[in-house]
Amino acid sequence: MEDGGFVRFLPWMFMAFGTILTGGSLWVARSETRGRRWREVEGRITGYLTHSSRNYEGMVSTLHSAEIEYKLPGLPPAQFVDDVATGKPPKVGTRVRLRYNPDDHREVMVWAPMRLGLFYIIFFAMGLAFVAAGVFALVIGPS
Repeated sequence: MEDGGFVRFLPWMFMAFGTILTGGSLWVARSETRGRRWREVEGRITGYLTHSSRNYEGMVSTLHSAEIEYKLPGLPPAQFVDDVATGKPPKVGTRVRLRYNPDDHREVMVWAPMRLGLFYIIFFAMGLAFVAAGVFALVIGPS
């Protein structure tokens, strides 16, 4: 790139990155709330899976994903593993609200609307900030 070309390109990179963050946060939030129209059923935590990983400094982090058992009308009991893992093991025996897709009973989710809502809001706001910074840089930048 010619001298100064990168500087002219940078606002566009900011706006593209911001658009990806904003759009991604909206898409994930929408998929998280897809269960609003699904049917509700009660589940029970029967155990948990433990996942450990080591970072580049050798530190180990451990996360736990709940194994949940549920029963749908007219079907035998089934289990699934929650897709949200936490640092603290879930309490076995805890009852949880679930929603299942009536068109595909294998599609089940823990029903806690926007349980990761703060993350969506943060990523959405960061995306808007990047877009705004790119627009601002274009408006006041060198001609």
